[in-house]
Amino acid sequence: MISEAEIDDFVRKKMDAAGTGAHTYDHVKRVYAMAIRIGKELGANLNVLGAAALLHDIGRQQEDETGVSHSILSGEMSMGFLLGIGFSQEDVAHIVEAIRTHRFSEALTPTSLEGEILSDADKLDAIGAIGVFRAMARAEKKGVGIEGFLKHADEKLLKLHAMMHTEAASVIAAERHEILERFVEHLRDEVSGAL
Repeated sequence: MISEAEIDDFVRKKMDAAGTGAHTYDHVKRVYAMAIRIGKELGANLNVLGAAALLHDIGRQQEDETGVSHSILSGEMSMGFLLGIGFSQEDVAHIVEAIRTHRFSEALTPTSLEGEILSDADKLDAIGAIGVFRAMARAEKKGVGIEGFLKHADEKLLKLHAMMHTEAASVIAAERHEILERFVEHLRDEVSGAL
């Protein structure tokens, strides 16, 4: 991979400044690992995919400050950096487009295999045991408690397994969905029993 260590260092600095919650550096590293795993299986351009996966959330903090989507900001923040470490204009455009279209909540369709894989890897990190942990961290950060977690699960998380772009991700999503679904059911049962 081209300059993976440089990209990783750049991302770590950006993400460390963002603080806590569900979109931290460890999330980025899991998305990267999953994207590369799927990308190898599907014959993706791993230089483009790896860079996009590492850089996909660097604009999160600025999103909170500006109201502009982090998928746009992350791509913009990546361009000069990527050109500076030797990526071609064509690859930078490909990376930025994959980042721009990765976000579930904007309902954009990825325009490349690498964009599909990034979108899938990001969604996979929102379900399963890790997804439960991240959603709880999000609920805690937002101060919405159990009800906020359950609402987020209903509105987004429990739908993600059916929204994968690649078959490889769909297989993983089915397993992770079962874990999430069981947790949500048990949590609902325990909450209702405690009232």
